[in-house]
Amino acid sequence: MVVTTTAIGSSLSREAVEQLSARFDEPDWLLGRRLEAWRLFEEAPMPEPLSDEWKHTDASKLTLDGLLPYAPPKDTDKDSTGGRDEAVGRLIQRDSEVVGRSLDESLTRQGVILTDLHTAAKEHAEIVREHLHSVVTPAEWKYLSLHGALWSGGCLLYVPQDVEIELPIEYSVSLATPGLALFPHLLIVAEANSKVTVIQEEVSPAIDGLNVVSGAVEVIAKDGAEVRFVDVQRWGASVQNFSTIRAWLGRSASFQPILLGFGAAITRTRLDVLLQEDGSRAELLGFFFGDADQQFDYHTLQDHIAPHTNSDLLFKSTLTDRSAMAWNGVVNVRETASQSSANQTSRNLLLSDKASASPTPILEILAHDVLRCSHGATVGPVDEEQTFYLQSRGIPHDEAERMLVEGFFSEVLERVPSEGLQRRVRAVLHSKLGW
Repeated sequence: MVVTTTAIGSSLSREAVEQLSARFDEPDWLLGRRLEAWRLFEEAPMPEPLSDEWKHTDASKLTLDGLLPYAPPKDTDKDSTGGRDEAVGRLIQRDSEVVGRSLDESLTRQGVILTDLHTAAKEHAEIVREHLHSVVTPAEWKYLSLHGALWSGGCLLYVPQDVEIELPIEYSVSLATPGLALFPHLLIVAEANSKVTVIQEEVSPAIDGLNVVSGAVEVIAKDGAEVRFVDVQRWGASVQNFSTIRAWLGRSASFQPILLGFGAAITRTRLDVLLQEDGSRAELLGFFFGDADQQFDYHTLQDHIAPHTNSDLLFKSTLTDRSAMAWNGVVNVRETASQSSANQTSRNLLLSDKASASPTPILEILAHDVLRCSHGATVGPVDEEQTFYLQSRGIPHDEAERMLVEGFFSEVLERVPSEGLQRRVRAVLHSKLGW
C-alpha cells in the first residue's frame, strides 16, 4: 500500500475526499467515483426523525458535526500483524488504515487475493472497478454516500474458481480516535464453485465523545459458490453504527451470514440477500444482546428473483435494562421466482420490564406457485414453566435462568465456524449478564 505524506483536513469536506485519494495515490477513476459520491452526499437530506423509516431509531441524535474524516493508526498499532491459529488469512485495520496482512502461501499460489482496497484499486483494478459499489451503492442514503466518498483501508477478498478455503479469513477493524468517522468496506468476490468463510470483527474501547461508523459489506457469490460470513460488532458506547451488508447470489450459490451484535449506542444494520439466479439459497442468522440504553434497528430483505430459490431467517435477541431492538424483515417473492420457499423467525427474550422488542415480519408474494412462505415472531420473558421445571430438579432459580438464557443464544452461537470466536462471544455475553 503506497501512502504519501498528503495531509487530510479535519472536517468532512470535498477537500478531504481529494486529499484522502491523493494520500493513497489512487487512480483517477477511483477519485471520480469518490467525488460523485460526495456530490450525492451533499444533495441528500439527513434522516427525518418523524418518518416511519426511523420510528425505531432516534434520528434526532444523529449528527456529523465536528467529526474527523481520517485518522492514522497509532505507532503502537503498526506492528500488529499477528493472527489467530484458526485463521488462514487476516487483514487488520486500525482507525483509517490497514496495518497488517497475512495469507497462507498455499492460498496465494492458488490465486487468492487478500489486500486493502487502496492497493487492490491499483494492482487488481479490473476486479475493483467491476465490483466495488456494484451491490451497495452510494446513492442509497446520505451516510452511504459519505461512505462512498471517504472509505479508507478496506478489504478485498478474491477467491478464484474452484478454490475451497476450509479455515476462516478474518478482517479485523478497531477504532481508537475520539471524534473519528470511520468507513470500513469489505468486498468479497467468490468465483464459480469456490468456498470461503469470512469473519469480520469490529471493536473499540470506551472513548469520550461521538464516533460514527458507516460500513459496507458487498458479497458477490457466483455460480455454485459458498460464502459464510460472520459479523461480530463490539463497538464501544461512543459509536453510532450504520452498516449495509448485501449479497448477490448466482446459480446454485449459497450465502450464510451470521450477525452478532453487542456494542454501540445506536446500531442500524441492513442485511439484504439477492437470490438472483436459479437454485440460489441463503440462511440468515443473528443474535443481539442489548443492555443500558442501547438501540438496535435491523432491516432484512430476502429477495427471491429467480425460481427454485430458498431462504431462511432466524434472529434472536436478549435485552436487559432499557435497551430496545427493532427488526423489520421483508420476504419478496417475485413473479419470476416460481417454486421458491422462504421463512422468517424472530425470537426475543426480555430480561427487564423496561426493555422492548418490536419484530415486524412482512411477506410480499407475487409468484403463484411458491413451495412455502412462513413467518413468526415472539417477545417475552424467560419461560416460568421451564424455570420451575429446572427448579423442581434441584437447580437454584438463578442457575436455572442462566441455563435457559444460554440455551436461547446457543442455537445461533453454535453455528459460528470458529471455536475461539465462540469462546470470545460467550465471554462478552457473560460479562453483559454479570455472570
